Amino acid sequence: MLKGSDIIDKVVVTYDTGKKIVRIIDLIFDRERNQLLGFLVAEKGLFRDAKVIPLQEVQAIGSDAIVVNSKESVVKAHRVPVIKEILHQNIVLRKKRILTTEGLDLGGLVDLFFDEHSGLVEGYEVSGGVFADAYSGRSFVPASETLKIGDDVAFVPPETAQLMEEQVGGIRGAVQATGDKLQDSAQTTNRRLQTAAQTVNEQLQSSVEKVNRGLHSASQNAGEQLQAATDATGSKLQDFNRDATASLTNNLVDPAEQKVYVIGKCVERDVLTPDGNVLLLKGQEVTLVNAEAADRLGILDELYRATGGSLTANISRNLQAATESVGNRIGSVTQSSAASLRHSVDSLAANVNVAIQQARGRRVLRTVRTDDGLIIAASGQIVTESLLDRAQIYAKEIELLNAVGLNLATAVRSTVSDRWLENKVQLGDRASIAQENLNTFWQALKAKAEKLQGRSRRAMKNQRIEQALGRPVTRVILDPEDNVILNVGELITHRAVSQAETSGVLNILLSSVYSKEPQISDKELRASEHGTAALVHHGNGRAIAT
Repeated sequence: MLKGSDIIDKVVVTYDTGKKIVRIIDLIFDRERNQLLGFLVAEKGLFRDAKVIPLQEVQAIGSDAIVVNSKESVVKAHRVPVIKEILHQNIVLRKKRILTTEGLDLGGLVDLFFDEHSGLVEGYEVSGGVFADAYSGRSFVPASETLKIGDDVAFVPPETAQLMEEQVGGIRGAVQATGDKLQDSAQTTNRRLQTAAQTVNEQLQSSVEKVNRGLHSASQNAGEQLQAATDATGSKLQDFNRDATASLTNNLVDPAEQKVYVIGKCVERDVLTPDGNVLLLKGQEVTLVNAEAADRLGILDELYRATGGSLTANISRNLQAATESVGNRIGSVTQSSAASLRHSVDSLAANVNVAIQQARGRRVLRTVRTDDGLIIAASGQIVTESLLDRAQIYAKEIELLNAVGLNLATAVRSTVSDRWLENKVQLGDRASIAQENLNTFWQALKAKAEKLQGRSRRAMKNQRIEQALGRPVTRVILDPEDNVILNVGELITHRAVSQAETSGVLNILLSSVYSKEPQISDKELRASEHGTAALVHHGNGRAIAT
């Protein structure tokens, strides 16, 4: 890419003789085709006597001179009709204001940039405008396929302004927006935590004041108030901790995923309902009915953790993979230093190729040129895919990174971060699709569960009965006639189960199982008589089966 003002006043040299013949006066630009047609080298009086060099006659445009085929490459303008027409129109682009058709001022036209091979105009340098650089006051307007030039103003479509906006990665922008939402959510949560803490504080303060007043009246009454205040505060703190834990689990793992995960797994500890009843005992398998019940009771997250659900599994896997990767690299270094060097060179090249992508969408802060003076990126230009390709062709990736305000190390780190963010967004997209599929799957699962509902409930009831047998109850179990089936602390027997089922209170019985291991002596554990199949020792040393 070349800049128009860099061509002005360059000397023209013929290839056949090597002689300097003329100098460039101006550029001839076809606004209809958005292309440079040639160069004006001399003019006398009327434009019909003007002399020009058509672009196709140019062999090379160097930093010091323009090489043409021969002296005959300089022709009179009227011999090239398209150039003659443009010269007669006498359109002067310099200092015209460029506006979008929506009235947005992009600045006054100062210069243009064109491809050194095809002559295609790639953009314009403008002064002022809404995108002007704060230091230089200039910006780069990408060439539009439709440029309408008037007496004072040149119009371009609104899309041109969009191409001038600096965009630092769509993935990062999306995640940043999500981050803003998360930050707002975190601030809201923080405010709620502060409010809850202040409420607890006030309640504690109120409780202490009540206790102090009670101490003056009666020590027994004070003790009761203190116990009540402690119980109330403990209950509120427990509920608060429970809500915070549930919120954290649900934010990290979707509740629908939790529900699918727990079905068919065995709980590693007893799972209790909010009112203290047993939902599942340790070792019991989770069914669909259990999962839905836990969801209704608001303890699905607790059931998820009780079945081994992890909140940090992905982090652990990534850390392990990173550790293995580092280990593999260290191993390759010890095997061969030469291989390590080649690997380092390849890694550097790969890092450069990856890091250069971080420049896409950013604004160029200073012009990047090749060693022979060609412009790779103009100041104020937004980095596009074609511009990246040009930088790679001329091995100017690092210069381009520096020109947009990045360095290699920062860009590599940012690329790694972007890859992680991109994976996260892709996972989010896949999760959305999976969520839709999950709804369909869930409906099918529920339909199938309804068919097996009777057998499933019977199996679950039998399993709960097996888990309950031999354990004490935590409350009195009464039949509909208020007859006592089991008293507090008495063991659940098959007879008790049968009576409770006949009386319609089996669910009450199974929900009242004492889940903790009782501290009972061996003597208390023994029945009052020998078992029918036990061996009884006699005095002669023989053991006889009863």
